Amino acid sequence: MKPMWVAATWTLVMSATATAHFLFIVPDGRDQKPVTARIEGAAPRATPLQPLPEPTSSFGAAATDGWLYVFGGHVSPTHAYSTAAVSGHFARRRLRGDGGWETLPAGPPAQGLGLAAYRGRIYRVGGMQPRNEPGTPSETHSLDVVARFNPAAQAWEALPPLPSARSSHDAVMVGSRLFVLGGWNLRGRSTEWPATMDVLDLAAPTPTWTSMPQPFKRRALVAASDDACIYVIGGFDEQSRVVHGIDVFDVARGTWTAGPALPGGPNNGFGPAAAVVGGRLVISVDDGSVHRLRTDGSGWETIGQASPRIVHRLVADDDRVLILGGARAGANLDLVESLPVGR
Repeated sequence: MKPMWVAATWTLVMSATATAHFLFIVPDGRDQKPVTARIEGAAPRATPLQPLPEPTSSFGAAATDGWLYVFGGHVSPTHAYSTAAVSGHFARRRLRGDGGWETLPAGPPAQGLGLAAYRGRIYRVGGMQPRNEPGTPSETHSLDVVARFNPAAQAWEALPPLPSARSSHDAVMVGSRLFVLGGWNLRGRSTEWPATMDVLDLAAPTPTWTSMPQPFKRRALVAASDDACIYVIGGFDEQSRVVHGIDVFDVARGTWTAGPALPGGPNNGFGPAAAVVGGRLVISVDDGSVHRLRTDGSGWETIGQASPRIVHRLVADDDRVLILGGARAGANLDLVESLPVGR
């Protein structure tokens, strides 16, 4: 049975005594109603692991066959855009154990790209690439490039390009289908906002892109998926307003519903991260708090605390999540943290 979504927004503030203060906004517009509830024990803290190969934000990450892969991203101070500001570096390391990072064949420098895994291969989708030299006016362009990495051959293979270029989007797998959602198309001084999501069936004899409606236009979002649903989380709309909501796509029915608003502060929808662990959605927001969607879909439970950051990534690994990279106070991070999630 699909969860029933409740139209309520709440804010969680953890104090030193682990008392949670909830602020509910009542759907019919009545006065806000504060409620205080005590949680036994403080939220678990994330544990630092071996750092990323380089400090980076707005990058791609995926895991398959016991390996964690990371690609590209923004490697210069916040809002600095030039050919030196983005990376095309590609690397992997074992999810478990003490092995170091392996350098893999690079790709086109890009940030705001999607990275997904299917049957042991890694799929790279789109991204933003500055074309101006350092110290000159920004000239940013979105990419339509789609490629597949074969670990056995240690090589990239070109796939059919996107119907239109995208960056600041995300890409997820459901079954054999690759879904590309949100983002925008930057063409120097002009901008286009896709009104559809693009879908590629990787199991087809000749994979071909198709398009399906999406009920939003926004960028700097994040997406996660399970076997039935795609969750599209946060971001900015066309007026550069932070979006605090979640859109949920039922893949079998082809329908969209609204999920519960994100927990956290006023910037919680800016560059969040998400993954599905044990069939349940887990999110990380800007203040470092990590939350899990309740089993009935009505709201969130706080499950841990990591380092504050934005435009970062979550990767599921059995009963834990890895919290990767991102940006904080104008600087990029190489920080990797692990947080147990349970079932």
